[in-house]
Amino acid sequence: MRRVLFGLAVTAITVLALAGPASAASGQVTQFRFHGPFAEADWSTSTATSFTDIYINVSRSKQGPELYVDHFTGHLDAHGNFTGGTDTFADVTSGFSFTIDQRKLTIASTSGSGLPATTCSVDANGNPTSCSHTTIGVTAHWTGNGPITRGVSNDHFKTGGFSVRDHFNGTDRNAAATGAISGVTLSPAELQYADLGITNSGTVTVCHGTGC
Repeated sequence: MRRVLFGLAVTAITVLALAGPASAASGQVTQFRFHGPFAEADWSTSTATSFTDIYINVSRSKQGPELYVDHFTGHLDAHGNFTGGTDTFADVTSGFSFTIDQRKLTIASTSGSGLPATTCSVDANGNPTSCSHTTIGVTAHWTGNGPITRGVSNDHFKTGGFSVRDHFNGTDRNAAATGAISGVTLSPAELQYADLGITNSGTVTVCHGTGC
């Protein structure tokens, strides 16, 4: 279930504030919060000369819905070394639908067309060399399987003038998922993982000193 926090970091709302009196060392507090239902899935394929990874995360929080999509294709040389590739991604808050059975986590779906996106060419070091605007269409369907898991965790890490408090409380269920992105079919055979659930999570980071 901790993977859920990873996916939702994309959709989190960030609040930045400065704390501490003028006579004290400057402090910085950063908060990431999310509360609502979500569904995510990742598909990947590979050959001797290339690989493709497609990730979809759709959610709905108090701030509204959000859909994040990433479609990465990389190329390999004869020795299996990465030589560059293409990354197309979108992060939108409108122009798509999202439905989910929040009570039993049995099904979920999302769909959108003509969504604004960005395509970047990347070099062998993974750095973008050129980017352009484009549009994509996305559909995905989740079917929950297996038991619904519930978890609560609270973590606190502190070192020097830096501390992190992390809270997670939610439900999660593994799922089968299918879909398509701009004409590319996402099949069950290519699915790496999929899940859907509801979560209330947050991270508070506090930093004091010149390193902030």
